[in-house]
Amino acid sequence: MAELLEMPISDHDKSHVRGAMTIPNIVAFLTASTPWSSAAVMGASLASRYGSVLTGCYVDPMLRDFSVLDVESTMHALGCDDVLFSTPTAADFTLFANQNGVAKTNWAAVQADVGSAITQLAAWHDLAVVESDMMEANELLTFLTHLLWACRLPCVLLPKLCTVSSSFERIVIGWNGSPQATRAIHAAMPFLLDAKEVWILDGTDEDGDHNADLPKFDPYRFLAQHGVTAHQRRIDGDVAIVGGALIWEAQQLRADLFVLGAFSHSRIRERVAGGVFRCMLENAKIPMLLQH
Repeated sequence: MAELLEMPISDHDKSHVRGAMTIPNIVAFLTASTPWSSAAVMGASLASRYGSVLTGCYVDPMLRDFSVLDVESTMHALGCDDVLFSTPTAADFTLFANQNGVAKTNWAAVQADVGSAITQLAAWHDLAVVESDMMEANELLTFLTHLLWACRLPCVLLPKLCTVSSSFERIVIGWNGSPQATRAIHAAMPFLLDAKEVWILDGTDEDGDHNADLPKFDPYRFLAQHGVTAHQRRIDGDVAIVGGALIWEAQQLRADLFVLGAFSHSRIRERVAGGVFRCMLENAKIPMLLQH
């Protein structure tokens, strides 16, 4: 396979590239108003920073407490006669967003069939914001499976007790050479361009390329071509320990965003055997940018 020639990037080109990317449409899945929950605050902060249209999607509390026996199915729907909780209104959300620097908004209140609602919203949005304490762990995994796997919508997942800030100055990327990790880097580009420091925690096999005939994605070169300098740290690629290692390294680097490819294995294996994604989901203390 022919090698690609890499042209040097001038300081002028770097300054032109940085800050040039926007996120056209963001959907934030909300759980509360007055005060607004962390997804609303983060969504508004990101939309203001990147010039996005912000959609607030309020998920009714009754739909946050379900259990799914079939991991291939989407979320259960409530019947039309179920008693629903009072919800914030479009006017409430527009006022909140405007006060936080967001000029354009949409509103949705999901009171039945969460799976179909996610599918519909994912069709025209570029990023989702989700709170990790919106549901119990297994139910959240089902929610994220549908959002990331079925809909292929990247997601910023907020940890519990999150200090909301859209200024991600130190970003850590979990890299294992998978297509999921590659797509996660691509989805995170607006944040990476604005970061002051980017680290790649590299868990790829050092013994060689097992797919030498395929086009090779080099994350360091890719980022450099867009004016981002990435520093490398090697980690053990053993799935049994890599989740904890990623969290520990991110803490040592004082990272405020983790970029991670999600569901490198089948959905059933991820749910039954766990995996890096599940470990990160349950233990990470900083926001994660996830993409399948």
